This record gives sequence, structure tokens and C-alpha cells, in this order.
Amino acid sequence: MALIMKNAPVPSDYFGTLWALSGIKNNLILEHGATGTAFYNAVSYMVMNKQSPKGKLFTTGLDEDDVVMGREEKLIKAARELDEKYHPELISLAATAVTSVIGLDLEGLCLELQPEINARLLSFTGGGFIGDYTAGLKDVFLSLVKNLTRESNQKERCSVNLIGPTIDSFNYPSDLTEIRRLLSLINVNVNTIFTQNTSVAEIEHLTSASLNVVTRDIGLDAAKYLKDTYDMPYYHHLPFGLKGSVEFLETIAERLGLSISRRAIAKELTQYGHTLAELSSWWHRYGHLRVIVSCPYDYALGLTRFISREWGLCVHAVVFPTPPEVPDAADTFHRLGVKKVLSAPLERELQALYDDIGPHILFGNAYDFALAQNVPIRIHASTPAYDHLYLYDGAPFVGFRGSLYLTQSLINHLNQYREKEKS
Repeated sequence: MALIMKNAPVPSDYFGTLWALSGIKNNLILEHGATGTAFYNAVSYMVMNKQSPKGKLFTTGLDEDDVVMGREEKLIKAARELDEKYHPELISLAATAVTSVIGLDLEGLCLELQPEINARLLSFTGGGFIGDYTAGLKDVFLSLVKNLTRESNQKERCSVNLIGPTIDSFNYPSDLTEIRRLLSLINVNVNTIFTQNTSVAEIEHLTSASLNVVTRDIGLDAAKYLKDTYDMPYYHHLPFGLKGSVEFLETIAERLGLSISRRAIAKELTQYGHTLAELSSWWHRYGHLRVIVSCPYDYALGLTRFISREWGLCVHAVVFPTPPEVPDAADTFHRLGVKKVLSAPLERELQALYDDIGPHILFGNAYDFALAQNVPIRIHASTPAYDHLYLYDGAPFVGFRGSLYLTQSLINHLNQYREKEKS
């Protein structure tokens, strides 16, 4: 392992916990730690997509004496104060590294405090010691469905939940807008987006939907729990490209017993189905271009299928920032023609990959781009993206509109770097 790192390390489960909880509207996060830690975390929200917690994140402000003595009085006092002052529906007690080191029993404290607190109390005890950020995301997802969700008396046939989007999901304003629009083509509405932009009441009534659509592999454990406990079916898919979007709609319609308007699909294909060859000059050929995709599993899979099946380009390598939750993920990509698949590689392994392949196009994050400065076409497709804004909701990567947006973006990049197209 390199003693000096040029880039920041992969965030711990502690950050995943905060990111998953931050999308719940009437939930307050109380972390048991030092004031400086909370300030840094507030900055980390802004790094993700230029938005702050906006009053959601609070700290107990531990000092040296509190750590040495293992005191819990500040946490009890802070929970009471938040409950009395803000009247939230949920207060999430989040452990920090300090909490874990001193061995404070957050779960026991929740049970002790609950009778005198109006808000529901939940504890998240990872504190940065159970794995990378995906472990924190999964822990929150599973804890919420186990502790808050209940059986619904009435099912809505044309309603689905989206399980997976959180504040660290790249391009979620645009992608979620497009997924909602896609579903409207078959008259299906979104019951809740779990956990980005949801509420305690919506989490409680997750089971009123008829299908869970998992858009990210970190949501699979929660979807499986809902299937085992409430017999809720789930579908794991992120709709990239024209073919992926049609497959997405056909599968959901079949699962819900709905019909699809072929006229509506034909209209979408006419409006957004422009191919790479159609939008570029006829004398330009792009088949020789080498592509690397560096994204979490679902985005990487969707992009790779789209690039190979609809652009006709070869993805030479795929890089996962953290190990996927899906078994045999590497084999899936090998069957798509990808020669190299790396999972959570070291910096030197990434650098060697870029030097070996010499890609023309790289889909990745800000850290990838710092290592691959000689790659002519670099397209943001993953967080961290601290040098790239994606607040606007009209630039999706997914769906029919995403197909056209990505194709248009690639053509514009190619026009700028035409002299570098030859291998």
C-alpha cells in the first residue's frame, strides 16, 4: 500500500449511514462525536452535489473528558432537546469512531430513552468500523424496513417503490425525473424513492406498492427482506439506452399485469432514438475507440450494455470503486466483451490499467480523471464529482432521453478531440 495517497480513501460505512439517512424529510441525524466531525461531514454533503444538510445533522459535541469517562449524558440531553424543539418523526442516533471506541451502547440507550421521546429513535452503530460506505448504506436500508415498514391493508396495482437512490447517487435529479417519466408511459406512479426524498410515513407504507424496483445493488438486501416478509416482488434494473428502456418498461408492465402502448414507445424512439452514426458525419468511423467505464455496478452495467450494443464501441475495462453486491459480477461483464474487470483497485493498479489500455474515452469520477489526465474524452459518470455540477434535472443518463443526451455528449466531445481519434 502506498504511504502517500494522491486521492482520498474510499469513505467508510459511517459516511454511508449519513448519506442514506439524509434523504428522509422528517428525520434528524444526531451523531455522537466531536463538533469538528459534524462540521467536516456538513462539508462532505456539499462535495457530493453542492447541497448542505440544511438543519438535518446535529452533534453532541464530545470533548476529551467525555471520551475518557465514556459519558452518555450529552447524547441523552441532545436527543431530548431535538425532540422538544423540532418535533421530528424520527431521530437517528449515529455512532462515530469515538462512540465505537468507548463502547457506548446506542441500541440500549434508544430503548431506555424511547418512553420519554415522542420521535421514533433508531441507532446506527457502525461508526466507521464495519466496512466501506456501501456497508453503511445497506445497514440503514435494512434497519429502516425492519423497524418502520408495516403491512399495508391496500395495494396499489399501478404503484412501485424505487429502492437505491441516495445523496451519493450520481446524477440522481435527472435520472429520477426520467425514470418517473418512463413509468408514466405505462401509467405507473412512484410510491416512494427510498431513501432519497422520502418520509417516515412513506417508508411505513412501502408495502402499499405492488413492486419494488431496485436501481442500485446496495438496495437488494432491503428488497429481499420485503419479499420474504411481505411477499413483495422486486425487479433489479437500471434502464440505459433504447433497448434497456424498452426492456425496463416491458418487464414492469408484465409484472404488474399492464399493457404497453406501442404507439407511445414508437413516439419515444422517433424523438430520442438517434444513433451515433446518424448524428455524426458519415465519413467518421469510431469503432477503434477504446473505452473504460469506472462506476458502481449498476451504472457500469447499464453504460457498458449501452456503449457496446447501441454505440458499437468496445469497453476494454470496467472498474468498480467497491465490490458489487451481485455474485459473479465480473463474469457478467466478460460476457459483454469486457477483457479486464477490477474491483476496489489500488491507485497503482488503476494507473497501470490506464497506461496499458490507453483509452480514448473514460467514464468515471474526479479521482479517475486526476490519474488519467492524458485521456482525451473524460465524462463524469460517478461520484465523487466535486468538479462537476449535476443539479439540473434535464440531463439524464438513463431512459430514452438519456440515450440521446449521452450520444449527443459523446459527439460533442469527439468533435473537440477529432485529432486524437486514431489509435
